[in-house]
Amino acid sequence: MIKTVICDFDGTIVNSAQLVYDLFNSFSDKYSYKKMPPEKMDYIRSITFRQRFKEYDVSFFKVPSLVMDVVKEYKKSVPYLQVNNEMKEVLRELRNQEIKLVLISANSRENIEKFLRLNDMEYFDEIIRSKRFFGRNLTINSYIKSHNLKRAETILIGDEHRDIVASKKSNIKVVSVTWGYDLEELLITGSPDYLVKCPNEILNVIDGVT
Repeated sequence: MIKTVICDFDGTIVNSAQLVYDLFNSFSDKYSYKKMPPEKMDYIRSITFRQRFKEYDVSFFKVPSLVMDVVKEYKKSVPYLQVNNEMKEVLRELRNQEIKLVLISANSRENIEKFLRLNDMEYFDEIIRSKRFFGRNLTINSYIKSHNLKRAETILIGDEHRDIVASKKSNIKVVSVTWGYDLEELLITGSPDYLVKCPNEILNVIDGVT
């Protein structure tokens, strides 16, 4: 039985893919990398972040600073972000079932809390920030250990290939959603435990995990 759901924010709960891509391109001059052309959006969503950074000449040493800059600019757009309403209802139902909800994101706590207030979505018991772009499993492991959670009773919901990688390293199950950043074809290559194409399917997954 699942008692704790760790849910990703960007892409999974909010429709922010276009915003993030636009912000990525806006810092290309500052960090000396190539812009991602709009006409290649589907291609970009079909490859991993490591492949994207390599293809557009983003230095891995600059990724932490780049992420910080994107988060700062992201803050200005928080009031205008569009929530996935079906996902909102799923989270409400999970809350009603007394399942512990934890939000994980590289975004700032301030940004997230503001968004949740504006959209009447204060369902989460905790918000944890993953400061390592490629080390989300470290954040998840730290949270699980500090709260004495059972891994068999914990599940991750995310929209990216790196979420699948993190779940395997953390030894927890993962639900991959197809409406976020990464295309379904890319998610499948990561062999997620569950793949869902609409939010309501999440309820069936969690109800069926034993």
